[in-house]
This record gives sequence, structure tokens and C-alpha cells, in this order.
Amino acid sequence: MGSPRGWADRYVLADGVTTHYLEAGDGPPLVLLHGGEYGASALLAWENCIEALAERHRVLAIDFVGFGLSDKLRDFGGGQRRLMRRQIAAVLRTLRVEQAVFIGTSLSGRMLLDLANRSPAEWPIRAMAVVGTGLAAPVEAARLTLERFDGTLDGLRPSMDVLFHDPRWRDSEDYLRRRHESCMVPGAWETAAAASLRAPGRDGGERRSHVRPPARDYGGVAVPTLLVRGEHDRLVPQQTWRELAAQIPGARTVTIGGSGHYPQIERAGAFLDAVLDFLKDPTPDDTTLKDAPLKDAPLKGAGGGEA
Repeated sequence: MGSPRGWADRYVLADGVTTHYLEAGDGPPLVLLHGGEYGASALLAWENCIEALAERHRVLAIDFVGFGLSDKLRDFGGGQRRLMRRQIAAVLRTLRVEQAVFIGTSLSGRMLLDLANRSPAEWPIRAMAVVGTGLAAPVEAARLTLERFDGTLDGLRPSMDVLFHDPRWRDSEDYLRRRHESCMVPGAWETAAAASLRAPGRDGGERRSHVRPPARDYGGVAVPTLLVRGEHDRLVPQQTWRELAAQIPGARTVTIGGSGHYPQIERAGAFLDAVLDFLKDPTPDDTTLKDAPLKDAPLKGAGGGEA
């Protein structure tokens, strides 16, 4: 099904899983991955960026399993991230993508870092931009706010305070309702909420790597890397983001002013400037860009028009 905004809605069956993705443009493949909060999806994460990125790339914005319009499945044995890793690898094989640039935000940013730090990597990563991820786990109080979403519209409001800084997004009733609709796609809330289930008598210790991550050393990342952080990110303090950058040889860093956890949503113009500059020549160097100028994105579902 086509879209008036310049991309196509597509589905692919790969390794028994039906995956929904948005596709636009021609050229070198560029894979866009979303975060892991309730209601996350490729559309909500990347709708303000796809068209600009598609001018020179074949853009594939993919819904992880359990999110958006992809199948609602959960791996209770090996963990949800294993299922997601295998899903993306299978989708790219099926679409005959042999090498790609990846952009991941929050959850998917961590996944990119972990995979690029291994040899061989499970995904065909040529270069990557990682958004909203630090060396340490997310700030606990902010993370718990996201995890305690109860499925109601009002219950989603605290999450908006965590994810967004600009009141035009954070306080928008229209945008809140759009995100809640995404949370209420059949099976989406249930799949995410299942992470908290524990069988009687089973060890209740926290095993999720993003909550209590093992000691990490990302010195093995050998692909060109851009690290992006919103100036007011409540989940990722600047210090832990800087510590991550110090571990990755040649990593570039960009701070997007006036943004919270998702600068590609709140400040899409400044975000695109940084990413497109990186994509022109992703070769690692010592360049560090700070406080990118504020450029407002159209606020789809947040009152309409230009921000």
C-alpha cells in the first residue's frame, strides 16, 4: 500500500515471522530501527526523516517483532532481543540486503553497539548512527516510568514527560492519542507487558541487559559510528554518553539542542543535518559537533503545520 508521504507500507515473511516495514527511495540500503517503549513503531520513530533520507538511499524502516504491525511474538527462552536480532537478520537476507548503514535509537541503538562489537556481526553493518544510548543502563527512575504504563491514555502521559522535552510534543493531546493508538494495536501491549512475568518459584532477579548491563567495552567496534544525544535526554545522562564515545575508535558525537530522548522526532531538521553529513563520508575521524542548531520538524499528530 502506498503512502501520500512518499513511502510504501510493505510486509515480508522471513523465517516464519511476518514483518512490517516502510520502504522509500533507491540507492545504498539504510535501515532504520525504533526504540522499545510501549507503542514504539517504525512510523512514529521515523516519519519525519524518511523522505529526506530516501533522496539518496533505499530506506527500510522496520517494525521489530512485537511492535507496530509486525507479528506479536515473545521469546521466553532466549530473550526478546535474540528474537529481534534473528528477525532483522532474516528480513535483510530475504530482501537481499548484503550491507547497509543502520540508524538505531534507544533499544535498537544498544543492539547495534553490541552486534558491531562482535566479529562477525549478526547484521550486515557498514556504518551506524546510534541515538539515545550511553555506556550505562538508562536512568532507573525514567525507565521505570516507561515500564509502568498501564494501557490507559492518562497512564501514557508520564511516558511523554520522559521521552520528550519540547512541550509541543510532550503536551500535545493529538500526539498523545496517536502514540496510545499504537500501544493498543492488538497484541502490542500484551507482548511488551509479558517481560515482567515470572513463573512461581523462578529466580526473580533482573536479567534484562538494558536494565543491568554487563560490564561493556566497545573497543571492538570497527565500523564508522555516529553517536547522537538529545540535550535534555532524561534516560541518558551526558556523562555516560561521553564515556561510550571514548570507547569507540573514531566515533563522532553530536548533541541536538532543545530535544529529549528522541531528537529525530523533536528536532528532525537538526538531526537530519547531522546524519546526512555523516552519511556523505562516514570514515572515522576526530570531528565532534556539538549543539546542532534548532530546526523544527512538522508536528504530525501534534496540531499540524510547522513546529
